[in-house]
Amino acid sequence: MSGDSTPVTDQVASTFSPERLASSVGLEGVSKYYDDVPAVKELTLDAGAGEFLVLLGPSGCGKTTVLRLVSGLEDPSAGAIRIGDQVVNDVDPKDRDVAMVFQSYALYPHLSVARNIEFPLRSRQVPATERRHLVEEVAKSLRLEQLLGRKPAQLSGGQRQRVALARAIVRRPRAFLMDEPLSNLDAQLRVEMRAELVELHARLGITILYVTHDQVEAMTMGDRVAILDQGELQQVDTPAVVYDRPANSFVAGFIGNPPMNIIRGTLGSVNDTLSVRLPGGSLPLPPPLASVARSLGLDQLVVGIRPEDVNVVGTESVGSARPPVEHGRGTLEAVVSLVELVGHEQHVACRLRSGELVWVRTTNDSMPRRTGEHVLLQTNENIHLFDPATSARIDV
Repeated sequence: MSGDSTPVTDQVASTFSPERLASSVGLEGVSKYYDDVPAVKELTLDAGAGEFLVLLGPSGCGKTTVLRLVSGLEDPSAGAIRIGDQVVNDVDPKDRDVAMVFQSYALYPHLSVARNIEFPLRSRQVPATERRHLVEEVAKSLRLEQLLGRKPAQLSGGQRQRVALARAIVRRPRAFLMDEPLSNLDAQLRVEMRAELVELHARLGITILYVTHDQVEAMTMGDRVAILDQGELQQVDTPAVVYDRPANSFVAGFIGNPPMNIIRGTLGSVNDTLSVRLPGGSLPLPPPLASVARSLGLDQLVVGIRPEDVNVVGTESVGSARPPVEHGRGTLEAVVSLVELVGHEQHVACRLRSGELVWVRTTNDSMPRRTGEHVLLQTNENIHLFDPATSARIDV
């Protein structure tokens, strides 16, 4: 891939300083309905000036609608949209001073790279001398200076995406709205472009609202991640907090590869320890969680366990002795359903008696497993509890 693998290291001139680029973007109680169908429901969300905020969620969750509302391509049914200190509900899209970068690049095929980049400057009647200077400046910052005379058809996918970014940056907008800009690239190029976007954000100090359904992009690129489902905000926080302390069972099951194991169980006492009884075994609750669970008076609980917090500790066979179980840990009987070899580790899917799958992440140097093998799973104390009625996290 010619010219696509070198990190962005060129110096960006003062024209693109953070002070001139970054503005906060806020949505306050914003809803969007199509007839009676809600696409976004009472969304309140703020991206700080210079922040890289990722909107993450499954298809149809409303994340692209949020970008269209901020850009002015859609009008909100309710609520206020703010860019900087200005409420922009009644401001035309061309006057909102935001730039969108699309999944499909949206380059003009008959224009050269230079003409594609300068197009928004021409539409604003920027003088030719200044246009030329700005195009050269942004082309250098994105390593496009040797490609200015080419047409889009002569470029690789990564080069086309950089041209689309250059066309957005040359306007010096107050915020960038990016709608799955890497989804058309192959796997290797997506990794490279993720790094380049993060470097570009750090260098320019720009405000980015970035839409994706790819949790790897979200967790590796965003300063914060906002998870949406069915038009509603589920959680917004740093990637580490979203992973370690998911706000509800939807977020818990959506974030992670493999995702968190979500299993419904019954609260009860096992060997004088408050435990969650699950199909094929039980999980003793750590004392702080046990105290909270007891105070709530719930009979049913939803348990969340990350795959890295489960181990295969032995084979369950008729007449065989069970391996010793460490104090405070639970065991579950299961049958191996699938073994995925993923580079340096294995993802083992084990099916409980109830038919639910429990994923185990383990290293390749552990004992190999076979489909159909009966095993014992052991968990550590790092478990999560969720209310079965509301799906909300139960915390100490």
